[in-house]
Amino acid sequence: MQTIVKKPTSLFNEWANTKPWKLLTKPTPSLFDSLFPKSNILVKVFASLIMVGVLVLSGRLTFYLPDNPVPITFQTAAVLFAGGLFGGRWGLFTIIVYYMLGMVGLGVFKDGSGGFTYATQSMTTGYLLGFLLATPLVGFLSRRGWNKSKIIWPMLLGNLIIYLPGLLWLYVNHEPNGIGFSWPNSGELFSKGMYPFIPGDLVKLMLASIFIAGSWTIVARKKKQ
Repeated sequence: MQTIVKKPTSLFNEWANTKPWKLLTKPTPSLFDSLFPKSNILVKVFASLIMVGVLVLSGRLTFYLPDNPVPITFQTAAVLFAGGLFGGRWGLFTIIVYYMLGMVGLGVFKDGSGGFTYATQSMTTGYLLGFLLATPLVGFLSRRGWNKSKIIWPMLLGNLIIYLPGLLWLYVNHEPNGIGFSWPNSGELFSKGMYPFIPGDLVKLMLASIFIAGSWTIVARKKKQ
């Protein structure tokens, strides 16, 4: 009679392989691929360009708070939505196209702004760089189990990722250092550069997550047909 000897497993492996603690799944199709499973690369490029147009339009919807040159726009919702829709790779492609169009001088940024100087030396440069980080992060997580009704959590994390380079950029370039921004005043980095945007950003990411979750419902219905 053959004796089966079990290989020793570490406590960490047992913990990682337990479903309740398994945070990431194997990669699954993105929402876009699930909605349009037969789409080729040209269709995806066209869809990405449409999303770039959405980003541009969302940048036209700006609101300024008193004594705050950084506007409230709907671009953060569009950025997070792009990640949840396309996944990491195509989401990043979309944001890169958007950013490059602005760098070469097209007025794709907020209020129709554009140009290399604005993209690399303005007060919003850090937040724009945050777009490049947040979209692939949301896309990566959305394809590894954090989609549908759970997409709000990657979007919340993505929103925090947008804040980080935005605040760091303002901090290192505040006068007399770097570019020499005079805003915000010393000691007001968070009270001016972050806290006023949190309520609106929460509303925007909730709206974006509702659209993504609703689209996954359409996918589920299509599979039942």
